[in-house]
Amino acid sequence: MSFAKRFIGAENLPTRLSEFDVQQSFCMSADDIAAVAGRFRHDRRVAAAIQMLFLRASGRPMDRFASVPKTLLRAVCEAFQTPAVSIASLRSLYARRQTLYEHQAWARTYLGLLDLDAAGVDQLQKVLAISALEAAHPDDLAETARMWLYERRIVIPGPRRLADLAREAFDATEAAMAATIEAGVGKAALLKAIDWCYATQSGGVGTRLEWLKTPPKRHSPSTMSETLEKIRALKALGVHVWPLDGVALSKQQAYAAHVQMRRPSMTARIERQRQTVEITCFLHVTLLELTDMALLQASRRSQDLVRRAAERVEKGRSRSNGATLQQALKAKSVLHDESKPWRDRVLEARALLDDIGEAGTSTFASQVRRALAEDNRRVHAHLAGLRDIEFAGASGDPGHDQWQAWQRLQGLGTKEIPQDFELPPVGAAWNTIVSDLDPQSRYRAFEASTMMALRKSLRRGSAWVNHSISFRARESMLLAGADWSRTKELHHQILGLPDQVMAFLEPILAGVSVGLTALAEAAGRGQIEIGADKLLHLPPIRPMDEEVEPRKTREAVFKHIGSVQLPDLLLEVDAATHFSEALLARRPSSSNELLAIYGALLAHGTDLDAKGVGSMIPGIDAAHISTAMRAVELSGRLRRANERVSEYQNALPIAALWGDGTKGSADMMAMDASRHLWTARVDPRRRTYAAGLYTHVRDRWGLFYDQPIVLNERQAGVAVEGVEQHNRAEDRIRISLLAVDTHGVTNVAMTIAKLLGFDLCPRLRDLRERKLFVPRGWPVPESLEGVTVRRVSVKAIERGWDDLVRLAASIRAGKVSAAHAIHRLGSAAVGDPLHRAAEHLGRLLRTLFLCDYLAIPDYRREIHTLLNRGESVHQLQRAIHGGQVAPERGRRRQEMAAISGAHALLTNIVLAWNTNRMDTVVTKLNRDGVGIEEDWLRRIGPAHFSHINFRGTFRFNVERYADVLVEGTAGLGAARPGR
Repeated sequence: MSFAKRFIGAENLPTRLSEFDVQQSFCMSADDIAAVAGRFRHDRRVAAAIQMLFLRASGRPMDRFASVPKTLLRAVCEAFQTPAVSIASLRSLYARRQTLYEHQAWARTYLGLLDLDAAGVDQLQKVLAISALEAAHPDDLAETARMWLYERRIVIPGPRRLADLAREAFDATEAAMAATIEAGVGKAALLKAIDWCYATQSGGVGTRLEWLKTPPKRHSPSTMSETLEKIRALKALGVHVWPLDGVALSKQQAYAAHVQMRRPSMTARIERQRQTVEITCFLHVTLLELTDMALLQASRRSQDLVRRAAERVEKGRSRSNGATLQQALKAKSVLHDESKPWRDRVLEARALLDDIGEAGTSTFASQVRRALAEDNRRVHAHLAGLRDIEFAGASGDPGHDQWQAWQRLQGLGTKEIPQDFELPPVGAAWNTIVSDLDPQSRYRAFEASTMMALRKSLRRGSAWVNHSISFRARESMLLAGADWSRTKELHHQILGLPDQVMAFLEPILAGVSVGLTALAEAAGRGQIEIGADKLLHLPPIRPMDEEVEPRKTREAVFKHIGSVQLPDLLLEVDAATHFSEALLARRPSSSNELLAIYGALLAHGTDLDAKGVGSMIPGIDAAHISTAMRAVELSGRLRRANERVSEYQNALPIAALWGDGTKGSADMMAMDASRHLWTARVDPRRRTYAAGLYTHVRDRWGLFYDQPIVLNERQAGVAVEGVEQHNRAEDRIRISLLAVDTHGVTNVAMTIAKLLGFDLCPRLRDLRERKLFVPRGWPVPESLEGVTVRRVSVKAIERGWDDLVRLAASIRAGKVSAAHAIHRLGSAAVGDPLHRAAEHLGRLLRTLFLCDYLAIPDYRREIHTLLNRGESVHQLQRAIHGGQVAPERGRRRQEMAAISGAHALLTNIVLAWNTNRMDTVVTKLNRDGVGIEEDWLRRIGPAHFSHINFRGTFRFNVERYADVLVEGTAGLGAARPGR
């Protein structure tokens, strides 16, 4: 597990080592004891065993001046049943240095470790050369080298030699990149681009480099105009045609991040080759990200225009309804006026009713389309702003065809459609108003149709932009056709999927038959009811009896734990997991650097900023915290730190009572944000602007994935993405079931999840309106006929099986994220064969799930329990981040990801600390004879925070943990003899 690997490459151990660490990483087996006892006499066994245990945990010999933790000494002495040794350093254990070397040589032979020879160096250099293609920093390569050597049972050399190898590989890759860039772009073009970056931007806002680094502000037409202006400037430099496909995007993003972090004057002073690479990558990545921003802003802008059109129609309908009512009342009064002859009354009333006309005969949607076409000034301005983005599209795609036709009309410089101009098909919904006899009305309607069709085509991927990340061509996101044909069988084996679709469908269809029978039996027993309205009526789950003992146990446990200050909590968990090392990709070199990392974590993960955190931590300047904040934004660092803490919490003994680690839940938490954040949306519940943080919680309570999302969008993609990212690692417990709410599931998502090896289990809203889908002609119990729909096409699944497996293989291979793939297969993709296959297979899977969910109350309770644990974690998350995301924060993708990752890390730290203390208290109480039932402990979770002080002046007692956390201080606090 990732947290257990923190000792790999270490030269010594901290003076304080927990019992948990000893059990996890330094435990001796019976074979170990026998081997040591058979080789050494009794007074040498403890020292030899320590050498062997350290070498096995770290992969390298212990420094001869290192101290030995007392907990480790005591455990080894107990294993050999010898008197406890009070001397706690190797110098004291080894009077003769030759004896130390003999013990280390024996330990290498016993463990089967090899020295790093010339052949090993060659292999390691090849591995580092490949890893350097995507590495963000040489420190990441040094970590890769340590892990590679450890896994191959090769003794890890000193840190300086590894650093030299990592730097050589990194520099060689950088030199190759520079040569590739210069050959592809041209030296003159590169010099022009660099000079352009340092030139002053018109308007007096600084250099063009600073202008490009400025993130977008609030959602508005002016923000979109500025984004498009930057895209035009970069395309004028020719950035969109630079041949950089051979350079990994993650590598480009890493170099671009360095430019983003520094002031332009600092970038101008670095070495010329590196400056060229960084500037080139920054310009290219900025163009890709700006294009994504522009298209997302354009999509939201088109939604705004549609919403305004709908509001105008609604107001017009209200006025029309009022006038109609007035006319009807007048006609009624005329008919009741007995002073006039009946014939006169009828004629007068008919005249009044004739004035009402044909109002209300057209649908609301058609009226909105007409209103949108009438808003031609805004629609035209919106389309005109997108002309500098080069769209491509599949043959016959409506959105792309209409866009090309609209561009040809702009070339004619006309505001109406000429008689001889051939318009592409616009669809039945728009055809009526686009076919208007008035040429200008036709033109306005065609512009509105083009805007909506292009948006839909971009969402489903039938139209794309080559200089983009999220909106690139579908084929570029999948395994290449030739590669897929050649390696298809291998990918089927990796995914565990059969070659023939029926071999996959038969167990599912059999399960559906059994499930329908069980559901009919449950209906017969009255567990569910199918009413005359042909809807499912399910009684609510009866809550478990409220017992006094679990509540008293929870209060007693946390009373024993007591209160804690956040700095002490951070230091304790860091000492156990070394998450600060993961954030820096190395151990901090000083106490100030460690404090700066803690400050960066708090500034990203709470509602404080660098200045606010700096005022709370004496001795640390806000500038140092800001520098550390940018460092932790580097790709993957927060994720690795979260994995360390989550895996540590998951491995604590008490966590096994809460679950087996194979199940989890996922849900979104809305974090208050400024309306000036362009990705912010109005939270429908709280009616405030907010940003979404989507987190995955294990059944053992730890957060194993996090991701920022936009509110009011489907969450099914990120739900699947989190489990897939977690399950890729081979040394973790795989998640096999994920509970989500209605927003976190679609039929397509259930299909993709199943192909990737886990089940997506939703708690559905409006359950009584849900239907059971089966293939045509499928036998169904008579009592379920009213809630069954025969709309599953097995043939559609058969036709799309190969494409489905190819998509799943592409996700597993990292060509495309599950979130993006599911987004592309949303409602906009209706009619696509791949979407049709995924939709019909998802209907079958949802039916299978519903049968179990409805017929088995314990299964339903388990789903609800998992989701309730996620809600409990949300309360803790709100306690950690109780305020609003500052207006200037979260505008960049990397910064929003850092906010999400830091917030998840702080949450995991609290959960891990609580879990560790709960385990310690329960163990002590049981040892003291205060028995605690395991059933009570299963109902007590670690998402408790009232005993933690999250505010105030933070005083970090770094000296206590310096030998554990800070490089170069190990051994300074070693225990003296007899101490």
